[in-house]
Amino acid sequence: MKNKTLFILLFICIISPVLPISNPVVYAGLIEQLATGAGPLSLGNAVTAYPGGSGAMAVHYNPAGLSRLGTRFDNGLAFAVTERTVRFTQAIDPETGELWAPFGGWFNEGIDPIAGVEGKQQSGYMVIPIIDYEIPYLAGAAMGISYQPPGQDSNWTFGFGQYAPFAVGLKNHSGDPLSYLGRKAFFLRMILAAPAVSYKLSDTMSVGASVGLGVTLFSFGTNMRTPNTMVALTGALGEATEGLEIPILSELTLPPPWFNGGMTPYEKAGSLEVLVEDYFTTSYNLGFLWEPTPWFAFGVCYQSESETTMEGDYKFTYGNEFQRTVAWLGRSPLTVITAGMFDLPYEAVPFQKGTATVSMTWPARFQLGIKLRPIKKVTFTCDAHWTDWEAWPELKIDFDQKIQLFRFARLMGYQGGPKAMVVPWGFENTWHLSYGLEIRPIDKIALRFGYEPRPTSVPHEQFGAMSLNDLEIYSVGINIVVEDHPKPKPHGMHGLMKQIQHPTEIDISATYIINTDKHVGFNESTNLNSTDFTKIVYNPYAGLEVDQEMSIWMFQLNQVFRW
Repeated sequence: MKNKTLFILLFICIISPVLPISNPVVYAGLIEQLATGAGPLSLGNAVTAYPGGSGAMAVHYNPAGLSRLGTRFDNGLAFAVTERTVRFTQAIDPETGELWAPFGGWFNEGIDPIAGVEGKQQSGYMVIPIIDYEIPYLAGAAMGISYQPPGQDSNWTFGFGQYAPFAVGLKNHSGDPLSYLGRKAFFLRMILAAPAVSYKLSDTMSVGASVGLGVTLFSFGTNMRTPNTMVALTGALGEATEGLEIPILSELTLPPPWFNGGMTPYEKAGSLEVLVEDYFTTSYNLGFLWEPTPWFAFGVCYQSESETTMEGDYKFTYGNEFQRTVAWLGRSPLTVITAGMFDLPYEAVPFQKGTATVSMTWPARFQLGIKLRPIKKVTFTCDAHWTDWEAWPELKIDFDQKIQLFRFARLMGYQGGPKAMVVPWGFENTWHLSYGLEIRPIDKIALRFGYEPRPTSVPHEQFGAMSLNDLEIYSVGINIVVEDHPKPKPHGMHGLMKQIQHPTEIDISATYIINTDKHVGFNESTNLNSTDFTKIVYNPYAGLEVDQEMSIWMFQLNQVFRW
């Protein structure tokens, strides 16, 4: 019984290596509708009641607005540049008044090697769905079509769109301290086909709907480390039992050194690569627009949630320390029997790979707004936004085999099982307002300004290194009318190709996004720097205080063709 209890305690010491993959990405509040058109973003995404600002991307923002657009084709490109710096400072333990370090500072004289180091994001990152081609920057495209049948008697307008309502990606250098919570990450929901329709109920009122058919992709890679007291204890026991050899008895019970030397808290414990995708996801948008006078309009749009089950490949690569610890479990009859009792691995492998499945729900959104035009040359818009982030309470990744890391994690009460990773997000639903201003000094030029303060959906106590604090989004843009009159009906494909070389309008926007500075003090986040070894979530920066600064520049160009 004593040996059994000892083994339980010893095995608990080494379960922490499972934790490095517990919080890969938390981007709530950033990834929604940032690359859906130069016009909408330059007006702070406050275009629910202003189809003239959303253009053909009314397919997304408010399908009812298509009734006000006539026949047109919008084609846009977006590019993002990110600057991100994270500083790590070793924290003072308030109970001792000294620097906190795993197992009383047994290793590296109690100094975390990344304390005092700055982590910097190196570049954007994206994966092209279906062909799974990686690109070291973040860019995107959006397209919208509005078609109104000729004749004064038709109340119908039809539309079509392609765009990404949710997208984000980043990449860090493998040796950067940020790589311990994401060497690369990309989340995408891409609408490949969004047929839409709008019906004009009266001269002042219209309704509309669109259906989104698309793909979802999640790509993630991370290095892993475990600055955990229990992990450090295995290393300390390994050092302390070096040469503790009792002939015959030791080889039948606990061969020295214990755990084959154990694990150290600051070394790279391994790495994980995951790429999963779903080639067919669905959603729908419902819209309403009321414009009783030229100076006032009111719009509402509901964007449904979208459930997805993504499948793909994964690969766990284990570090030497973890492998030799597993191998130790197969060194004696007692260790083999005990490993079997607790379903623990005792045959070390350099990696495990196979098929992974991720099920999640992209959140529903609700947006309503007004348009005011106090004078002919000035338009003001204001929208209220709500996002149901609580619909995604956790990240769950199912694997096709028992993962050695998770088999150890169960000894600490992990409930996800040996073949699944379950990470509680803690997301909260958010409300916020956004504002847009358009000034048209002359008929052919409109100057646009937007402001959107987005509150984070991530609670402070579950803040992670890739989480984002509140955002301040500032946008400017210009709309240039190149041709006063719509294009004539083209003659054949050659005529159409010739026409689309010369847009009737051009939209250009520049957006500056400030992720307000974030400070996470000692032991404040269970997804980042908790020193409690019983926490199942990943804490690669345990014992450190973390300060994050981040800003993003986005540039978008949109061409408009009217017929």
